[in-house]
Amino acid sequence: LGKYKRLGTTIDDALGEAFDKTAKILGVEFPGGPQIEALALKGNSNKYELPKPIYHKGGCNLSFAGLKTAILKISKSIKSNQDKYDLAASFQKTIEEILYKKTLIAIEKFKRTNLTNDNNFVVAGGVAANKKIRKMLINLCKTVNFNPIFPPTELCGDNAAMIAMVGLEKFKFKKFNKLDFPVKPRWPLDE
Repeated sequence: LGKYKRLGTTIDDALGEAFDKTAKILGVEFPGGPQIEALALKGNSNKYELPKPIYHKGGCNLSFAGLKTAILKISKSIKSNQDKYDLAASFQKTIEEILYKKTLIAIEKFKRTNLTNDNNFVVAGGVAANKKIRKMLINLCKTVNFNPIFPPTELCGDNAAMIAMVGLEKFKFKKFNKLDFPVKPRWPLDE
């Protein structure tokens, strides 16, 4: 409920959207995150070499458009369920690699600009429920002396409910007093 400073963002789709769209391409149900995670457990994560858009540039910004395009292209040649599992596993591994590197960049940037010596690392949103991503981020936090904070898994599934809860808390604490804000699909947390 405090003040926020954005260090990076997605320049196209959100990560959860990338999971949902990949799931749709692979013919599995919404929500895509849990479905992709389940398929990935059955697959070979090294079968497909997938692109990592803006991996070596862009600071801690993220992009998933090229990755989704590659998934779509590869999916047209899938011949078996095992191919589908392998593609899901390769997607999951690629996401983990992207998040690992971009999180390290964000943590280093945060350390340079942080005046409070706060070392909490909060992960929220639907993808925060992904067990492999959680484990990877927890291990990463241990290596850089940060305290990882995740909501309980059962509270990670509905981003709209999470945002509404923050809005309710801000309203209770008189952070705003009117309710006639315009609709903004990508409303930033920072000023």
